Amino acid sequence: MSAKLIVPQHDLVEIPAPYPEPRVAYHNTEPRKVNNLTLIDGKTFLSTNFSGDIMPPGAPDVGFFHNDTRFLSRLELRVDGYRTVVLSSSTEQTFASQIELTTGQSTLRDTYEIPENTVHIRREQLLHSEILYDYLTFENFNFQELELAIELAYEADYMDVFQVRGVARQELGHYYKPVAQRDCILFFYRGRDGVARETSIHLSPPPDEVNGTTARWKLKLPPFKRFHIQTTITPLVEDKRSRAGRIDFGYSLRARREAFNEWESHSTHFESSNRIFDQMMGTCVGDFHALQIPDGKEHVIAAGIPWFATMFGRDSIIAAFQSLLLNPQLAGETLRVLARHQGKEQNDWRDEEPGKILHEYREGEMTRSGEMPFGPYYGSVDATPLWLILLSETFNWTSDEQLVKDMLPHAYRALNWIDEYGDLDGDGFIEFQRRSPKGLANQGWKDSWDANMHRDGQVAKSPIALCEVQGYVYEAKYRMASLLRSFGDTATADRCKKDANDMAKRFEKAFWMPQHGFYAMALDREKRQLQVISSNPGHLLFTRMLPQERARSVTQRFMQPDMFSGWGWRTMAQSERVFNPLSYHRGSIWPHDNSIAAHGMALYEFRDCALKLFTGLVQAALNFRDYRLPELFCGIERREHDKPVQYPVSCSPQAWASGASFLLLTSVLGIRPSAHRKELNIVNPTLPNWLDHLNIRNLRIGGSRVGLDFTRRGDRTFCNVVDIEGEKLLVNIAFKKR
Repeated sequence: MSAKLIVPQHDLVEIPAPYPEPRVAYHNTEPRKVNNLTLIDGKTFLSTNFSGDIMPPGAPDVGFFHNDTRFLSRLELRVDGYRTVVLSSSTEQTFASQIELTTGQSTLRDTYEIPENTVHIRREQLLHSEILYDYLTFENFNFQELELAIELAYEADYMDVFQVRGVARQELGHYYKPVAQRDCILFFYRGRDGVARETSIHLSPPPDEVNGTTARWKLKLPPFKRFHIQTTITPLVEDKRSRAGRIDFGYSLRARREAFNEWESHSTHFESSNRIFDQMMGTCVGDFHALQIPDGKEHVIAAGIPWFATMFGRDSIIAAFQSLLLNPQLAGETLRVLARHQGKEQNDWRDEEPGKILHEYREGEMTRSGEMPFGPYYGSVDATPLWLILLSETFNWTSDEQLVKDMLPHAYRALNWIDEYGDLDGDGFIEFQRRSPKGLANQGWKDSWDANMHRDGQVAKSPIALCEVQGYVYEAKYRMASLLRSFGDTATADRCKKDANDMAKRFEKAFWMPQHGFYAMALDREKRQLQVISSNPGHLLFTRMLPQERARSVTQRFMQPDMFSGWGWRTMAQSERVFNPLSYHRGSIWPHDNSIAAHGMALYEFRDCALKLFTGLVQAALNFRDYRLPELFCGIERREHDKPVQYPVSCSPQAWASGASFLLLTSVLGIRPSAHRKELNIVNPTLPNWLDHLNIRNLRIGGSRVGLDFTRRGDRTFCNVVDIEGEKLLVNIAFKKR
């Protein structure tokens, strides 16, 4: 399909100002339902209710989005003037859904009501090459012919994703009257960025009439016969190449299945004694396939749906780290993509500095018109050291020397950013402070406005030094010391190692709270400790900066009831005055946050605590559609027979939530590769008590493919090497005293 817009602008009639304000009544009243049906194709995604409709029109939790813009804000099926009744709904991976429907209230030709459940409607929706397919099959199980009036109604509000999230705008672009043709409906909008956007809806067979933006078919359906309607919705952006291909539902479905099978064949396979766990892992595999965004020849993982369907420095890095067990190629490509967008200059509008790894990259109207600074935006204090950590760990898994050589110039720039720009006041710690008037006030992973508070409820003032960021810098420099020495730069390696050791000493003095036996969450502008008990110090375990006894203290504090809800670890302890289990960052539970802390505990051989967390999160996942952990859920205490309480606007799928399971498996199985030494070390493997065995196949370590069987007998877990293909690999299985 041509990428050109279909309707010449001179044929369009502009709707006079004031333009039809996009529907915003639902922004503060309707929560996003994490059990919505969601289909994804990179930066294009569809979120509907159980019936496959985008309803209510303009609600923030539904829509057809492409490149940070909602190209369809209403899609409603009605039969004889009534909404359909949902019998069941399911999704295939994250690219197709199948919804079984029946009619609401309808009548026969002789005005008798249709007997209940005698009209079957199958609705199949599919995303492929940025096209949305909506394929409807009507089947009559009555003994008489039926007359059905079928309606499909559409609206397109072209809201930028920031608008959908609630950011108000003073001015909108230009809306044009929809154009109805024999077999299509066209919506057209020219934004304040000067870019034209069009929604092209093709209807087959052509409807009997199109009234405004509603297509109608008048159908006489004989007994036991079927009737098909295929609609395709294509988002088009001026001057953007379209990936649209052949417009055929069957062909496109096969193409998506083949693409997924190709991805799956190059990824690790998991099969266990627990079928539900296998389904959960299958969902995670599908999420990592669907959330990949092409950038040049590589791909980078998008953060999540619906608010974060774009590359994020921190999120993409952590998701890539988590998924090394699944497919390390994604980590290598993530490193390359983010390196291409590494900061080059000082730019206050974008919070950019030389060597800094971006926070977020948007392409919507509000960014392109200069209303928002996100094209790209660099307001993330932790993405840069995390990028260095990922580079080191990717080398451990892949032994890809060419990747490291290509990335070394970017690594030096990242190290220079830490030294030259990260420490804002010369105290040896890395702080953040917003310079952009439209940027983020908090620039760690807990980036909501009230995330960093003192115990009395006072919001901390920046510059703020977060405890986990100091750990990331320690780990980045410690790892780079080893990596650079391997590649011949001993001088920089020695300096990095010294810097790491100095950071650990400074950190202990400034952040340890002896009265609490725990570390402060952060230091504020006056270098006062934020003495709240939070999940942030759990990331210090991941960085291995802490002495063994301090790590034990942190772990023990995590296992107290005010931190562990029964489902997972809260972002803030229930005992704190500022605790709120319904908040975004002051008491909620984030699977990725939990997985990082649990991974650290496993590195320190506090394996039982990691296993308890793993069990809690898996049990939580059983309560969500497709056993998919959402971005976060509420930190309400778990009681017998309880279910986890959903957070109202949680993203699902969210890459680093889906990645949590892979990192937790890596942790409890003790998988620690050294591909450059042609070694795979498995240290104290431990299966949870709800898994009797776990078989792993096609595990990629350097140029080798490994098959492993883990079997639990009582309290002990054994590992058997089934096969090794490709290059030779030494597998060391060690059982160390804990």
